[in-house]
Amino acid sequence: MKINTILLAIFTAFATSSVMAAATCPADLDKTSCVYFKEGYAAGADDKKAKQDNNYHRYDDSFDSRYEKAFAKGYNQGFTETK
Repeated sequence: MKINTILLAIFTAFATSSVMAAATCPADLDKTSCVYFKEGYAAGADDKKAKQDNNYHRYDDSFDSRYEKAFAKGYNQGFTETK
């Protein structure tokens, strides 16, 4: 049981990091905005793969309102670029 949990954690880390690595932050974003952009990108890519509609608002509790623009930009880019 414990080994399954560890393997799942490792797999999740690799799967998430590959999507996060695919996201390149726009040059105009500061470090914090870039983090939100990458999280948005991953969420958008996940939604596209799951055949969800393009709606970053389902993640309103995942970002600080000051960084909504960065999250939304990443989400839309991730959703658009994912096949």
